Amino acid sequence: MRHKKRRRKLWMKRWKENKMRETVSFLMERHSDVMQTGSFWLPSACQNLSIEYNLKPPATFLVFFLLKDPEGKLRFQKQLSYSTPIIVLGKSSTDTTIGGIPGEMMAGEWTIEIYLFSEYLEQIPEGEKLPLVFRISDEKKEVPETIDGDLWADETFGYSRLNKDRIWKEGTGWYKGDFHTHTQLSDGRELPGEAGKKAQKMGLDFYMATEHNVVHTGWPQTPVLVMPGVEITTIIGHANVFGLTRRPNHLTKILRDKDRSLLKKDIRLILEECREEGWLFSINHPFLHIWKWLYDEISLSDISCLEIINDPTYEADPEADAHEANEKAVFLSDLLWEDGYRICAIGGSDSHKKEEDWYPGADGPSIPGDPATFLYMEDLSERHVLDALQRCRSHVSRRCEITCMLTAQKEDGTLRTVVFGDKLKDGEEELSYKIIMRGQKDRPHLYYVRNGKRQECDCVSQGEDCWTAEGSISLSCEKYQWVRFGAESAQGAFLWYANPVSKGEKEHRFHTFGEVKGYLEEQWKSKEYYLTKMER
Repeated sequence: MRHKKRRRKLWMKRWKENKMRETVSFLMERHSDVMQTGSFWLPSACQNLSIEYNLKPPATFLVFFLLKDPEGKLRFQKQLSYSTPIIVLGKSSTDTTIGGIPGEMMAGEWTIEIYLFSEYLEQIPEGEKLPLVFRISDEKKEVPETIDGDLWADETFGYSRLNKDRIWKEGTGWYKGDFHTHTQLSDGRELPGEAGKKAQKMGLDFYMATEHNVVHTGWPQTPVLVMPGVEITTIIGHANVFGLTRRPNHLTKILRDKDRSLLKKDIRLILEECREEGWLFSINHPFLHIWKWLYDEISLSDISCLEIINDPTYEADPEADAHEANEKAVFLSDLLWEDGYRICAIGGSDSHKKEEDWYPGADGPSIPGDPATFLYMEDLSERHVLDALQRCRSHVSRRCEITCMLTAQKEDGTLRTVVFGDKLKDGEEELSYKIIMRGQKDRPHLYYVRNGKRQECDCVSQGEDCWTAEGSISLSCEKYQWVRFGAESAQGAFLWYANPVSKGEKEHRFHTFGEVKGYLEEQWKSKEYYLTKMER
């Protein structure tokens, strides 16, 4: 009580002097509580709020920083990571740090919450203590990481300022994008403006901003359609959520909870939000190193998308087994289609670095659009992106350009043009294809997988770096059919994966991720990569 009285006297003294100076301190160690709180008093409304901190990388990767106003509204959230050690909250997007909600700085007690990232907490040496000090003032200071563009979020962290139906480009066709990216809002090396320019340079039409357990509140103006997402990041796996209408209500629980049983409950709550709001849940790099998906109880019916290739430049790291992890993810997608699921296969660059920073041994930089995910839609808008994902109208490629013409034919000769992800109609018994691949100097391996069995396509050179394959596939009268196309380089590296064309329905054999993963591991050990032994 005496401490609070002394503190209030100090606040009043500074208010009379028309100055606001506060310090809030925390101590972090290996066995610290994951969540810690502190507060400061803002004696009168001000134009700016500046918060400087003492922590430097790599210790900054530990900390998720949340700031709440006297009414308990969340006004700021960010992983500190590579950021310049100053946070500014102002009246507009041009004087507010990324991750903040600009507006009035009301008088009263503001709350700081820090959450220590479980993935890094155990890396603190036993007995070491890391002091974290925030120095708060109402001085107007330069904003090194400003939003500097369109504000998406309102004061409730809802995306009411976003128009999901805005048309960014007109015309029906394939649009190029990336579904897994990072900036300095979490642990990326670039600001949103820099990342946006790089996406434009790579020829992307759309870009999903997915940060670790925090969401963007705005984005600099760009001709690329940028959409807010989030990467749910836990010790039992990572997953992206697309189509956000607001910050997920249970995101703070993900930050707070460390116990696996609690995290499973938190993910179930987020899945409920996805169902209620129409968001899409996408599992990331399901077999990758320490970030693999471990929540086996998740229902397969709750999964909308699956990342079948994650940052191929990371495959050079021998400790990560990233190449095998990507191969397994492709095989998992095939297993799910074989079992009658329509879970859209997508790619993600998972880009964190600047273009000049390569992973050791990599054959190129980790950049947005490598791999690229193409969606077929009528005009480019966020609404159409989400619809294309739900319809599985997607294919994923790396360092090559694909043109594919598919035609379904009935017995009477009637023809219909189809695209990847489409369902064939009754009576359509033959699928004709013509594939054109550009960008590969050496002859690629073009193939299709029909009902789990791989068949090589005859590949013909059409000049420098251009290859074609064409033919037809007879579809039997079986109740359920699926056909997908793909390609590998001459050395066996991933080039292309197209979501299947399917026909009919099938009663599922697998119902949870753990069930299908267990079957996959059995097949993998025996090197039965395709499903010739699967009961149908």
